[in-house]
Amino acid sequence: MTSGVSGCPGLPSVRPMTGARTGTLAARERAARVLTRIRVAVVGSTLLLPAVTQAAELPAPDLTAVEPRVRAAIQRELATAAREPDSPSTWGRLAMTLHAHQFDDEAAAAYTEASRLASGDFRWVYLRANVEEARDPAMATALYGRAVEIDPAYAPARIRLASALEKIGLAADADEHYREAARLEPDNAVAHLGLGRLALARGDVDQATRHLERAFELSPETQAVVAMLSRARHRAGDRDGARRLAQAARDLPPLLHQRDPRRAEVDLLAVDSESFLRRSKTYRETGQLQASLGELRRLIELEPGNAQAHFAAAGVHDRMNRPKEAAAAAGRALELDPDLAGGRAVLAGALFKLGRFGEAAAEAERVLAEDPADVHMLLVTTMLAMRENDVARALERLDRAAAAGVSDSRMRDLMIQLQLELADALGGAGFYDDAARRIEQVVETLERAGAGDGELQPHRRRLALYRERARG
Repeated sequence: MTSGVSGCPGLPSVRPMTGARTGTLAARERAARVLTRIRVAVVGSTLLLPAVTQAAELPAPDLTAVEPRVRAAIQRELATAAREPDSPSTWGRLAMTLHAHQFDDEAAAAYTEASRLASGDFRWVYLRANVEEARDPAMATALYGRAVEIDPAYAPARIRLASALEKIGLAADADEHYREAARLEPDNAVAHLGLGRLALARGDVDQATRHLERAFELSPETQAVVAMLSRARHRAGDRDGARRLAQAARDLPPLLHQRDPRRAEVDLLAVDSESFLRRSKTYRETGQLQASLGELRRLIELEPGNAQAHFAAAGVHDRMNRPKEAAAAAGRALELDPDLAGGRAVLAGALFKLGRFGEAAAEAERVLAEDPADVHMLLVTTMLAMRENDVARALERLDRAAAAGVSDSRMRDLMIQLQLELADALGGAGFYDDAARRIEQVVETLERAGAGDGELQPHRRRLALYRERARG
């Protein structure tokens, strides 16, 4: 994929803050070298960007390997741009469609033309910067800086500029833009994470902790936030707190999703199968379950035979506590792909919640025949054994689950609950040693998860009680 035009049109060449010479730069490579030295510190700062005045040729992306829906969408936008070559919105729409489907070179060229035709339009500069972010951080920095000049009140642009400045080593300038983003959006966890990370890097542990605690309040289920707060706590001398947070971070999703309506407009144009699944996953991870389901329903309408879409829908229904719908979706996924990884486990869990215990047991045993260490199915079969008062079988399955190790917090909580229920049953029958061993496993599990003394003390007292009864 190649661009028809380089540079960013409509942006004047002006004096950089470092004192580098002004003037148009002929080559993108030279621009990148100079841009790595510029400082983009405040709104109204000057930026060195190559000026482009020549109209672009229509991009020619290679569409031979793309899905038919994608090909049709891009060809439609190309035809519109050919009919309306002087329309910045037409070129911008073409650029966004190309961008949504990872035709980055062609998208950059189309954004460049849209910006040449409408030099003051924030969208085309900002989205062009987004394309450049991975492949040319210096150019992205300058473009984000220009976008901030056009719309200084759009917090996501501040955050992206700050991140780009970090990447080229301008931490002080990055800090300023993170700070402004936090002023514009006080509840922006990404801004506080950035401020905390930079403060920690320069050794200001108190300020780092303050910002990271705020990020944790706003986004406690994100690995990046929890892991960084763990580092700050460790630097502050709170080793136990740091250890608990580090343990908790392992189970969390890695990325902190930023609300960015302008960038989201691009994502929503993607019509390939993977984009529907990706958007659904992002919505699910941010707790927007109805929106997540909506993306999957749209995909299923387009591709009724997409097993992954039905399977993902089963998972969302399960999160929404809709076992009937989860079972139906998982069953359909397995009809389409009997070997679908995870499909039978979701189906077994849904059947159990529906009270269809025989069917749940059959599906769970099929999963365990292929994967004896599947913790979810070991816990399901533990519960099934407990329903039948088969204590020996319940203990055997629960011990296997504990030996396999539990990383998912929901599975860990369920395992602890089952251990405690079995401990009570054993203790009530006078098997105090066995009850104590159950409580020991609970304490060990919680300690590995980084639980604090407040959470552990009730279980330790219970353990001491069973040990005392066992002795006499």
